Amino acid sequence: MEELGKIIVIGSGNWGTTLAMIFSQRNKVYLWTIDEQEATEINKTRESQFLPDIKLPDNIIVEKKFSRQIEKNDIVITAIPSRFIEDLTDEFIANNTEEFIIVNASKGVEHRTLKTVWETVMAKLPKVQFANLAGPTIAREIAEGLPAKAILAARDVALLFQLQHKLENDLLKFEFSRDIKGVELASALKGLIAIAVGMADGLGFKTNIFGIIMTYGVDEFVTIMKFLGVYHKTAYSIAGIGDLITTCISENSRNRKFGKLLGQGYSTESALKEVGMVVEGVSMAKTINKLAKFNLSIPLISCITRIIFEDVKDVKKEFMNTLNSISG
Repeated sequence: MEELGKIIVIGSGNWGTTLAMIFSQRNKVYLWTIDEQEATEINKTRESQFLPDIKLPDNIIVEKKFSRQIEKNDIVITAIPSRFIEDLTDEFIANNTEEFIIVNASKGVEHRTLKTVWETVMAKLPKVQFANLAGPTIAREIAEGLPAKAILAARDVALLFQLQHKLENDLLKFEFSRDIKGVELASALKGLIAIAVGMADGLGFKTNIFGIIMTYGVDEFVTIMKFLGVYHKTAYSIAGIGDLITTCISENSRNRKFGKLLGQGYSTESALKEVGMVVEGVSMAKTINKLAKFNLSIPLISCITRIIFEDVKDVKKEFMNTLNSISG
C-alpha cells in the first residue's frame, strides 16, 4: 500500500472540529464546512461556535466541502450526523470521487433499513477503503488537551497499521478491531443508555440507579447484537461499555443532557432545541422502534423509546416500573 495522503475532515461541528485539532498535531488538516461563509468565519476567528474559547491551530485549513480533489490515498474523516451519510456518498459520486480511504467517526444506524454507516457507504462506494473510529471520546475533553483512547475498526489489517502511524499522537491512542459492524452498533446503542442516565438524573435519582441502568443497558446491547448476528462481545470493549460509561457520566454528553431535560419535564422537541446539536441517541431510538415487532427482550431501551416518542404522562412511574420489572 502506498503512503497515505492528505487528511480531510468533513463536518465542522464539535466532534469534527475536535478531530481536526487532534490530527493537526502531526499533519496539515483540511476541515470541510457546508458553505464558504462558515469557512471564512472560522478561518478569520480561528474558533468554532461549538468549542468556544478554544483556538484552532494554524495548520487547520477550513474550506467549503469539495474545494479540492480527493486522491486515492487521502484520508477522509466523516463526522456528520449519520442520517446524512447516504447523501454524502452521492456527493462523492457527483464529484467523481469513488476510491479513497474513509475513517467514519459518525455514530448511528439508518433507521429505515437498519444499515450501519459501513454498509451504507460500501453499497454506494465499493472501491473505498473503510475504517471506523469509535470509543470513549468526549469532544470537549480532547479539545482541551486531555488524553483519550479509541478503537479503529477495519477489515484490512495493513490499513489499520497505516492509519495508526498517520493519525496516532500523544493525545489519542488506538486499539484495533476487525469487527466494523459490532463497533458501529455498540457506539450507536450507547446513546440510548446515556439518555436513560440523564433521565434518571433529571428525575432526581443518583448513582445507585445510574449503575443499574448501565448494567441493564449492556445486557440489552448484547441481546440486540446477537439478534442482528453481530459479534456480541464487542459490547464489552471500549467501543461498547467504555463509550457507554463515558457518555453516561459526562456532563458534556449531548445524549445525557437530552435525557436530563426529559426527566425535568421537557418535551422531546423542546429538549432537542435546548441541546442545540444533533442527539444521535434519538436517531437510534427510531431504529429500535423498527425492532419492536420482533419481540426482543429489551425492556429498558423500549421504555426510553416510549418516553421519547409517546406522550407518557408520568415519566417517573414509567421509568421505575420498568427498572423494577427487570431481573438479571
